[in-house]
Amino acid sequence: MAEPRRKKWSEVKARLEALDRKGLVSLLGDLYDANEANRRFLHARLAPDSRAIEEYRRLVADALYPDPFSKRRVRVCDAAAAIAEYRRATADASGTVDLMLTFVEAGTEQAADLGYGDEAYFDALQIRLDAVAKEFDTLPAEVRANVRARLGRIQVRAHSVGWGFGDAVDELLHALDARTDGVRLGKVDRR
Repeated sequence: MAEPRRKKWSEVKARLEALDRKGLVSLLGDLYDANEANRRFLHARLAPDSRAIEEYRRLVADALYPDPFSKRRVRVCDAAAAIAEYRRATADASGTVDLMLTFVEAGTEQAADLGYGDEAYFDALQIRLDAVAKEFDTLPAEVRANVRARLGRIQVRAHSVGWGFGDAVDELLHALDARTDGVRLGKVDRR
């Protein structure tokens, strides 16, 4: 039995290019109505405001640190998907770093408060920390100061957790401080 033919973007793109303006707007309206993820994406891309990042922050934090009485599971993949969705929708490096820090903050709090975590969980936190470090030098100075302050708070909390996570945060901050000529960036409120 032959495998079904894989669908390609080029086929959809050709159809989209054939649509007039009204047809394209109608299609986008249908996508908007189809599900919440589409609505979030379209708002973030086409009508950005401060509520967009707040909604993504909530998604990330709730996925990593759900209410312990809700019986919802920790969903690392959902948190990572929300960050990727925001990045695709906005191309906002500062906002993406904000969400990655929210990921690490919520994950660290979850691990410290409830003793949650395993190797894969802490690997996911480490991946986000490494991504923050990679983007750090590209951020505006005031955003870097805010990032450094948030990382400092994570550092304190990370030592309440096992798996060598506190040491990993220490190493990351040492490397960031070395890249800023040893000058510690000032503390700035989270938001």
